Amino acid sequence: MRCYGTQVPALKGVELDYSWWGWVDVSHDMMPRVTGMPDLPGAFYSLGYGGNGVMYSAMAGRRLAQLVAGEPIPDLPIYGSELKHEGWKTPFRRLGQWGLYQYYHYRDERA
Repeated sequence: MRCYGTQVPALKGVELDYSWWGWVDVSHDMMPRVTGMPDLPGAFYSLGYGGNGVMYSAMAGRRLAQLVAGEPIPDLPIYGSELKHEGWKTPFRRLGQWGLYQYYHYRDERA
């Protein structure tokens, strides 16, 4: 596999055995959401960790447990607000993300 010395000079000459890339759950405003489903009382969800899943998912789990238990959670915009959408244009964000991922994959994996 190719050497990554061009991106990280300290790794020049070090060959990698494996690499990984894939989709990450990124919301368009880069902020996670922890909220309920308006059409289904008692159902809650969290999403949009933006690649910071370990920290945000731990906090989201705590906040989701509080919501299920009927306890109050902090009054912050990321709690209790749905991720905004732009009608018919919203699904096309995924196409844009796909295009960027293809570009980054090409850039990172080319020799």
